[in-house]
Amino acid sequence: MYPFIVADIGGTNARFALVTAKTDSGFQLEHISIYKGADYPDFDDVITAYFQELGDIQPFAACIAIAGPINGDVIRMTNLPWSFSQQAIKERFDLQAVLAINDFTAMAMASSIVRGPELQSVLNGRRDEVGNKAICGPGTGLGVAGLLSNNDKWLPISSEGGHTTLGPATIEEAELLQVLLRQHAYVSAEACLSGPGLQNLYKAFAVIEGRDTEHLTAQDISQRGLSGTDELCRKALDQFCAFMGTVASNLALAYGAKGGVYLCGGIIPRFVDYLRQSDFKERFLNKGPMSHYVADIPVDVMVHKQPAFLGAAAWLEQSFREYRV
Repeated sequence: MYPFIVADIGGTNARFALVTAKTDSGFQLEHISIYKGADYPDFDDVITAYFQELGDIQPFAACIAIAGPINGDVIRMTNLPWSFSQQAIKERFDLQAVLAINDFTAMAMASSIVRGPELQSVLNGRRDEVGNKAICGPGTGLGVAGLLSNNDKWLPISSEGGHTTLGPATIEEAELLQVLLRQHAYVSAEACLSGPGLQNLYKAFAVIEGRDTEHLTAQDISQRGLSGTDELCRKALDQFCAFMGTVASNLALAYGAKGGVYLCGGIIPRFVDYLRQSDFKERFLNKGPMSHYVADIPVDVMVHKQPAFLGAAAWLEQSFREYRV
């Protein structure tokens, strides 16, 4: 069934790679190319550009991870004016199959593949290798998914768990959330655990302390927080880590994640050491009468540079085992 194409299509970039083999540590990726979405009128144009780069190589199939909903054959992008038919792409490029999946379905599948140094431990535990997994990734938004084992297959569970209500674990957090509720009609987990969420936390602490704010990006806040050069930024980053512990343990309980909790996305991999030293652990383990349940659940950060490629490859490989040669 090799080689086959995997793609990670976001609102800014379209990333493609060719999977040429399965290895002990995952999949062998070659011919990695990144295209600016704004440079191409439609998806058909960008995948054509990639096939031109491949030259005489004829892929077996393609699995395309999309930042948006998957409903039927025709896929319409959320953040780009692109749409395409999976069947049409299959026929045009003489592929055995074209599978479009949600980007967090790919992240969930990646958790079944990623190993070794591409996983950085935050909390140790006793991992059930066929146990359910919970996946959570703060970035532009907050992605949430589950992964269940069914015989020899993994079944991803997509969700909108990032939009669940965020509740306080301390009196101080109750005060903070009161400020956020006065600023926003609804305070979800994503409202605090995302790039914009980090900005929300920074502004809320400024209100509590009666201080002026600067116009800072999420990256500015995290950098200043990590360096300790800005007290408000440090408080925002500390609160981000604490809320992350609460939400991660909520997901561990909701999914029965004895196979582990996997953190990913564009934010957390940048400060894994800081997360370890934060209140994340205390919040994760503080589950009242169910504290014993989460005590043995491992928490890891996926630091692979292209986890969506791994997940898309794992999904296609699992879906088409009968074609393996």
